Amino acid sequence: MFKKLNSKVLIIILIVLAAIYYISTLSDDKERSFRNEIVAIDTAQVTDIIINIAKEDLQISLTKTGNNEWDVMANGNRYPADKSIVKSILGQYSLMKPKRIAATSSEKWDAFEVSDSTGTRVTLLDSDEELTDIYIGKFSYTQPPQGAQQNQYQQQRGTMTSFVRIAEDKDVYAVEGFLKMSYQSDVNAYRNKNLINVNKDDISKLEFKYPDRTITLAKEENKWMMNGQPADSANTVKYLNKIYRLNSSNFVDQSTQKLSDATFKLSVEGNNFSPIEVSAFPTADTTIKFVISSSINPGAEFDGSKAKLYEKVFVDETAFLPEIK
Repeated sequence: MFKKLNSKVLIIILIVLAAIYYISTLSDDKERSFRNEIVAIDTAQVTDIIINIAKEDLQISLTKTGNNEWDVMANGNRYPADKSIVKSILGQYSLMKPKRIAATSSEKWDAFEVSDSTGTRVTLLDSDEELTDIYIGKFSYTQPPQGAQQNQYQQQRGTMTSFVRIAEDKDVYAVEGFLKMSYQSDVNAYRNKNLINVNKDDISKLEFKYPDRTITLAKEENKWMMNGQPADSANTVKYLNKIYRLNSSNFVDQSTQKLSDATFKLSVEGNNFSPIEVSAFPTADTTIKFVISSSINPGAEFDGSKAKLYEKVFVDETAFLPEIK
């Protein structure tokens, strides 16, 4: 009797130990499956960023062409890319840390917009070697809790969460941030938008070439001279403030008909940069009036009427004279 009882107790103990071991192995598997990092790469190695936007059936490629120089390609067209956009995209992968697992089944992929038909698929390459392949999905915003304490100088912020999935994995992860915002379906969003991009204090000469005259401003002994006569320093600085970081997102198609060669030109010269020429071409389109281009952004042409771009650049002598009171 006693021996039988001991046998039963021993069997129960073995069953309990086996159950504990099984549960612990499940816990270990879950722990191992949770990524401490979504993407572990050196972003300095990235030479190509391939963006596939499923809902638009569109592929956009960003390709490194030199030291910190990138091109953007889509629909058979290639343009210089905005380096700050590329930097922002690559920066996401250095900061992308998992907050939690949002789903472990492919049945949830569409809901989180990380499937082939709903997600934005981003592939990072080092030449031909794939570094990572990831789906960027939907995002959610959580408002700050009501009654959260804040001082008068700091506004309480909500939480922005994005959902991502590594291409070969089933798991969907929640990460911080609004990642999808960086992946626009308009190729112009990725393009270089600069017309002039220099330090204001480095500018030492401006030359306006108009059909009937030339206006030259030159800095001589820290004083601005216009065609050899003193210019108003305050108004000259006011103009420089408008153009030294001049950019536009209002691109026009290169097929836009121009009536003639450039009739208005601005040459910007100075220290620590090569001379820059901004040109205005008259066009038959009365809503655009002038197409604007810049020597630092080949292939890009801008609408001269939007944001008064033409008027901002091409001014007459009165812009540099004292204001009449």
